[in-house]
Amino acid sequence: MTPPDIPGRWCMCKRDFAVAFWIAFLAACFGSFIMFALIDPGALHDAWVLPWEIGTRLAYSLGFLFLYVVSAFASMLSIYMVRTGPRRGHARGRGRRPPPEILPPEVNNPDLDIEDLK
Repeated sequence: MTPPDIPGRWCMCKRDFAVAFWIAFLAACFGSFIMFALIDPGALHDAWVLPWEIGTRLAYSLGFLFLYVVSAFASMLSIYMVRTGPRRGHARGRGRRPPPEILPPEVNNPDLDIEDLK
């Protein structure tokens, strides 16, 4: 029996994306808070090798964007691993493959002389 559809309720896939992007946003906010508390964007201008003019706002934006992309990738990968993981009962032995049958070497290799192995 399937539960009734509630109007305005998202499917599981949309909810997974929303959760992943929200967690990535919060992680990027926290990461940029820490990163720019330790690094002054004005000091980056002196250390910048390329001849591009990078302002403070652009440095903050690029730092946040980088952290957001990395965090979104990590969140999506985590949700993918949870959704495609083993089913329930796997830890109790249900759903596992049986262990392989181990045969003596002379069964698969009729030309093998056991004396050669000793």
